[in-house]
Amino acid sequence: MQERANSVKKGLTEGRVQLGLWCSLGSALVTEIMAGSGCDWLLIDGEHSPNDLLSIVAQLQAVGGHPIEPCVRLPEENATLIKQFMDAGARSLMIPNVRDAEQARRIVAATRYAPEGIRGFSTGHRANQFGRIKEYHRNAHLNQMLILQIECEEGVKNAAEIAAVDGVDVLFVGPGDLSTNMGAMHNAGAEHVQQAIASVLKAAKSAGKAAGILAPVQADAERYIADGFTFVSVGADLGLVARGSDALIAHFKRG
Repeated sequence: MQERANSVKKGLTEGRVQLGLWCSLGSALVTEIMAGSGCDWLLIDGEHSPNDLLSIVAQLQAVGGHPIEPCVRLPEENATLIKQFMDAGARSLMIPNVRDAEQARRIVAATRYAPEGIRGFSTGHRANQFGRIKEYHRNAHLNQMLILQIECEEGVKNAAEIAAVDGVDVLFVGPGDLSTNMGAMHNAGAEHVQQAIASVLKAAKSAGKAAGILAPVQADAERYIADGFTFVSVGADLGLVARGSDALIAHFKRG
C-alpha cells in the first residue's frame, strides 16, 4: 500500500491557487458536508474550537473519501501534540503564532524522524494505515505539509528567516490576531496591517514558499489571490451557518 499523494502541496509547488474552508464546529458530519463542496483543503481547527484529538480523528475519517487535503491547526507549538496528531493521520499541520526561525526549526524537527528530527517512532498507527504503508517512516516527509502562522509584529519582522527554514511549506497570515497585535482590532484593512501582510507575502515568495491567508469576505479573498496568495481560506462552517441563518430569518421578519 502507498500513501496518497498530498495534492495541495503539489499544487502549491506548481503555483496553483488552493482554496480552503475552515471547520470550527467540532462536528464530523458538518466537516463531511464541507468536504463535498469542491474545495481543495479543509482546516480542522484545534485552537479556537471545541475539538480534541478524538473529535479531530473522527473528522479526518469523515473526509477520507473525498479528494481533498485535511489540515489540522494545533493549539500551540508542542512537540508531543505534533507527534500525537501526526500519528493520528494529520500530516498537514498549521501551527499558530510563529515568531522566529528558531521556533520554526523546532516545529520542523518535531515533524521529522531521526536523524533529521525528534518525532517519536511507532511501527503502526493511523498515519501509516496501521503498518500497511511500506517505507512510511522513510518517506513520510514527502507528503507532509507545514503551515506556520504569522500573527504578530515579531513574526512579520522575521518572516523571511522563517520562510527560509527547510521544511516550512506555507506562511499563513492570521489577519485577526495580526491586526489586534498591531493595535487595530477588527480592522485588518488598516494601512499598516496591510503593509505587514504584503511583507509576509513577499518574504514567502522570495523563499520559494507559498503564502496563505484567512479571507472569509469574498472581495478580500479575490484581492489577496490577485496579489499572489495561493493558500486561501474563503469561508468557515461557523460563519456560513450563522450568517445564512441570520439572513434567512431576517428576510421573513422584514416589515
